[in-house]
Amino acid sequence: MRLLSGMRKAYISRGDDNLTRWVKVPGEPKDKRGSPETRSMPADATGTRYPSRVLRQADMSTILVSGFLNAKIGRDVRKGKWKGYWIYTLALEERATCPRSCEHWQSCYGNNMPFAKRVDHTDPKFLPALEAELDVLLAKHKTGVLVRLHALGDFYSPEYVSFWRRMLIKHPRLALFGYTARIPDGCPIGRELLLNFVTFKDRWMIRFSNGGRDSMSTVTIVDEASRPDNAFICPEQTGKTRCCATCGACWSTYKNVAFLQH
Repeated sequence: MRLLSGMRKAYISRGDDNLTRWVKVPGEPKDKRGSPETRSMPADATGTRYPSRVLRQADMSTILVSGFLNAKIGRDVRKGKWKGYWIYTLALEERATCPRSCEHWQSCYGNNMPFAKRVDHTDPKFLPALEAELDVLLAKHKTGVLVRLHALGDFYSPEYVSFWRRMLIKHPRLALFGYTARIPDGCPIGRELLLNFVTFKDRWMIRFSNGGRDSMSTVTIVDEASRPDNAFICPEQTGKTRCCATCGACWSTYKNVAFLQH
């Protein structure tokens, strides 16, 4: 066990329970994201603050990353309908794949993630390689695979959304969860996302970020007292659960989820 310095000083290394590589240090803040002034990007920014961390498929050992390496995610689901599913995350380039309507365009938490590897979504080998990885993982993990879309970035085209629809058809033990700023109203990508939800309600748990919908949306709040009646506060944020793997609320209910402003 060791205490990290710098960006990860709020976490300790502990892989003894095989759930996460890092766990939070009690009493410490989650990270050093700092004030909006220190983490904001210019309004005209079009990509990540760390372009050297946008990698083509050939320069990455794997596209999907085990949730074991993320203190907030976890290696495998420990409760709920997907118990036993192994969790992986996918990160794309923030802003380059996101709509400008995103509420966090300038204050994206990716602004303070200099070590995260972002997959170059323009690489023609990206989707074929991703499909091949999914084939291997689903053959390896017989119980199932849960993919967190997207640790960074967003759905960037209708064709990309269709790719995931094809993967869900191909792999009955594949499930997806995450958040998107692509709102269905007037957005071709958003409409494709809504179609995926209607078609795969049990395995497509992608919520609309600040979507203003009665369900399957998120809302940003300044404190716990400002939680809307139709939303629950993320239990990981309030310390009521260790990580996504020990919670499962986001994929167990269609009720909106409220996130405390970071």
